[in-house]
Amino acid sequence: MTLPEQGSPPRERLVEQELRELRTINELIRTLTSTLELSEILRIVLDRLKRLTQAEALSLMLYDADREELVFAATETLRENALVGVRLPPSTSLASWVARCGESVIANDVQHDPRFYPEVDRVAHFTSRSLLAVPLRRLGHVVGVIEVINRYGGGCFDGDDQARLEALAGEVGDAGEPQALCLDPDAMRRLLARVVTTVPGEAATLLLLDPVGRELVFRASRTIQPGVIDGLRLPVDRGIAGWVARHRQAVRLDDVASDPRHYSGVGERTGLAPRTMMCVPMVSKGTLRGVIQVLNKVAGSTFTEAELALAQTLADHAAMAIENASLYRQAYVASITDDLTGLGNTRHFHRSLADALARGRPLSLVVLDLDHFKAVVDRYGHLAGSRAIAQIGRVIGHLMRPGDVPARFGGDEFVVVLPDTGTDEARRIAESIRQAIEACQQLDGEDVDLSRVTASVGLASFPAHAVDAEGLFRRADDAMYAAKGAGRNRVAVAPESRSRDTDVTGRVGADGETGNVQDSGGET
Repeated sequence: MTLPEQGSPPRERLVEQELRELRTINELIRTLTSTLELSEILRIVLDRLKRLTQAEALSLMLYDADREELVFAATETLRENALVGVRLPPSTSLASWVARCGESVIANDVQHDPRFYPEVDRVAHFTSRSLLAVPLRRLGHVVGVIEVINRYGGGCFDGDDQARLEALAGEVGDAGEPQALCLDPDAMRRLLARVVTTVPGEAATLLLLDPVGRELVFRASRTIQPGVIDGLRLPVDRGIAGWVARHRQAVRLDDVASDPRHYSGVGERTGLAPRTMMCVPMVSKGTLRGVIQVLNKVAGSTFTEAELALAQTLADHAAMAIENASLYRQAYVASITDDLTGLGNTRHFHRSLADALARGRPLSLVVLDLDHFKAVVDRYGHLAGSRAIAQIGRVIGHLMRPGDVPARFGGDEFVVVLPDTGTDEARRIAESIRQAIEACQQLDGEDVDLSRVTASVGLASFPAHAVDAEGLFRRADDAMYAAKGAGRNRVAVAPESRSRDTDVTGRVGADGETGNVQDSGGET
């Protein structure tokens, strides 16, 4: 079956398509040059590919030169979802309204439409924004509903979309009994492919009326699911994408399975059988940045040379944007990293503490100073002292959890921001740091004695001990001095504040209390 010609003559439609592609590329260039965030670049590229190719699967893989692997960094796959077999009560949902009234509906803000049934999104693990639904008729009677959800590119459905989808629904109803489609999965897949080709959308569904209960039943439903294989690694000596990465040549295939370079492992992970493919390298200034792979046109046709050229153009601009983001990231990381230890520097510490406090959630701050470290420098020299600082920094870094922020504050003093961590848990972490430093008996690979180097550790928590960054640091720092005053090589916790202005220190403070020193059995 083919749809009747719609709208403009062929030549005018071709010109319109070329202008649309040119506008998309110009928009891509503008948006890519407006950001240096890699995650945003990946999102933009996938969005433009989605608009232009109308494919079942899109993958953007970044090249890891150190391991010679491609890493799936951003993916979207059009897949069957869990809605098949779900029944809608007659008076529930926009689809039910269409079936009951026999009229099409456009809802470009479904979350505020009282007819919308949010349970469908929960089952499908999907978020509906806009929806176009048209009745499906057979011999003059409504027998079902065809829906398209979330127009490609985030735009709104309009009257032209409705007219095209109604024409397709009329063709399906005239061609035969729609219930027969349920017995032919391939025919059902082709129908939904035609639906999203006719009106580009992120999801398509076919619902048929149950002749017994007069309920609408999802008979087929497909949605674009992001991140299906994000993080998966593919060696560059494997698969078509690996070949493209090695040879830096674009590939267009009309029959993927018959190509000897095809690797089935990724398809097994996604549940998607590749039929047609475009795969293009992302190269900037002679350096491979990654690969873009596009699978299976939703209409069931093959990709064209023009589409391949367009995908390569997108890849070229993406490669330049990724390079810029990488250089920016390297410069940013260098600006917040302590050269000696690889931990954060003072700038990074202050920024991280302020950001963590701004979230308003509990957190703790650890401040530690090395004991007897000057004796190491006096005996072995400053170079040995620097190497010892670097080794202790690595020890601290290995003890951190995801989200913790360790930093070298200066000299032989370190700080650690512990987000979402109360005093008891922070005390445990501080004690593990103290024990690990005490266990460093010798400088790695050198005859430098570190057995007397220990740490005096202080900690304070928000909001128990202070409510701002300056106050929190002061209390943790004072607790550290309390640990030194109590004999070194131990952990001290700041006493709880009775007011914001109370000056609580490891020494006797304004409230008459002293720091709570945990005796770790250290030196006296």
